[in-house]
Amino acid sequence: MTMRNMSDGKSQTNVSVHSTTSDATEKQGVHGASQTPHLDRQLQTPQSKDILQALIVSLNDIADENQCTKCAVENASTLLTGYVREVRAAKRSGQWSKEEKKALKKEIKALGRGVKRDVKKLWHEDH
Repeated sequence: MTMRNMSDGKSQTNVSVHSTTSDATEKQGVHGASQTPHLDRQLQTPQSKDILQALIVSLNDIADENQCTKCAVENASTLLTGYVREVRAAKRSGQWSKEEKKALKKEIKALGRGVKRDVKKLWHEDH
C-alpha cells in the first residue's frame, strides 16, 4: 500500500493506493487459455501498442506534480478518441468480419462488467 499526500494549495487529501497487480499478474500466466483472444490480438497490433505506450506516458504525466494535469488529461483523451475513431472506421470498412465484431464486443462487455462490479463494490464499502 502506498500513501500519497495530494495537495492543491487549498486542502490536503491522503489517498491510499492498494497494489493488487502482483497477485493478479502472477495468476494470469497460470489460468490457461486467454478469455479474450480477439481483444488480445487487437491490442497486440503495432498501432495499438503505440497508443498504449502513449497513454502510459500521459498517465505518468497526470501523476507528475511538475506537469500540467489538464494538458495531460486532454492528451490522454485525444489519444483515446482518436483510437476509437480508427477502430470504428476499421469496423465500417469491413476489416473485421461480423463474427469478429461480435466476439470483440462480447469480450469488452465482459471485462467492463467485471470492472463495474468491482468499482460498485468499492464505492458501497466507503458509504
